[in-house]
Amino acid sequence: MPSQNKARNRANRGFTLLVALGVVMVVTMAVMLSYRVVGREADTQADTRRQKEAFFAAEAGLAEGREAIRLRLRNDQTYSRVLTDLNAAVVAELGIAGAVPAWRELLPGAGAGNWNYLSLSPASLQPTEKASGGGEPYVDYPEQNNVRYRVFVRDDVDDASETTDANGQVWIAAVGEVVNAQGRPTRAIVQALVSNQNAPVANSPGCASRGCGPDNTFNNTQDQSAPDTSVVRTLP
Repeated sequence: MPSQNKARNRANRGFTLLVALGVVMVVTMAVMLSYRVVGREADTQADTRRQKEAFFAAEAGLAEGREAIRLRLRNDQTYSRVLTDLNAAVVAELGIAGAVPAWRELLPGAGAGNWNYLSLSPASLQPTEKASGGGEPYVDYPEQNNVRYRVFVRDDVDDASETTDANGQVWIAAVGEVVNAQGRPTRAIVQALVSNQNAPVANSPGCASRGCGPDNTFNNTQDQSAPDTSVVRTLP
């Protein structure tokens, strides 16, 4: 009998050990699964944030490109001169080299690869921007140095020449990118067809069409709308 009880006790202890090992294994697997789910959720949120940053960078580049093309256009009715002036800026990088019509760099940046960086550092911020609403300074402030963009322009294929604009329209494309040190960058591309809104202007010599005299002033006998000088304000 004593030997049978010892054998039974050893069997019970062995079964308990197996159960304990099984519980530990199940808990370990649950922890590992939870860790994987949390990590995947964090990666998804990070990707979503980077996608938004890249899109906003592309939108900022597109807005800057529209203003740049407007300044280059001056009073022209077409973009022919603008495209010709950018012949030296034809992009020859892999993937878009040899495109017809060619892509031209509209806003070459100072960074590597002609990228424009949207940098943000505490040194460039006002003291109020680095403090809470109650005036308490932040202990640390995140820096932004991985967001960049490039802007291109090309003809809209309105004729056979890529530097002759016949309809006053060109394509502007902006690429926004968020550099990721742990993987490939996140990129967004936006483009817009820009139309020239400059209307031809015909000016008569001087202001004679409005009733002024040969000296281009209204201080003459032909004055049709004499100024009211009853109240005259002078600058201090």
